[in-house]
Amino acid sequence: MGKHTAHGYLVDDVYKAAEEFTRIFGNEPSRIDETFAGFPMERANGKVEFFLWQWKHLEDNLGKDIMDKVKYRDQQAIRYETVKELEEEYQRLKAKGVTFISEPKDYEWNARCVYFIDETGHMWELFCWTGAVPLGDLESEKADEENIEDEI
Repeated sequence: MGKHTAHGYLVDDVYKAAEEFTRIFGNEPSRIDETFAGFPMERANGKVEFFLWQWKHLEDNLGKDIMDKVKYRDQQAIRYETVKELEEEYQRLKAKGVTFISEPKDYEWNARCVYFIDETGHMWELFCWTGAVPLGDLESEKADEENIEDEI
């Protein structure tokens, strides 16, 4: 079973939305570029990330026709530890009648992902990391820099 690890909004301007989120809540993004911003947050039973993802980036990667089916500009993300776990869950959900809007695929952001839209129009992502760290994860980069400094 995967872990619900992220919730976010699908926005037109990531930098503008991130500035507003930071102004209101005081949280700085751990990673940001024109397509994605991630804000790690704590909850009672672990960590969750709030994210802002550029709508156009999803259109470019999934297709405009697919994104036209998304009713609400939000998304839930469930992470799996391995590609095998992700593929098994994809097959299990398909057998239960979930209609996916994509097939499992490796993407440029170091993840294998598959997407569906629930009956109310909300978009869901099932994913697992395929690279060493999430692409653009500033916290991981900081940790790597600190480890290098400790070794020197």
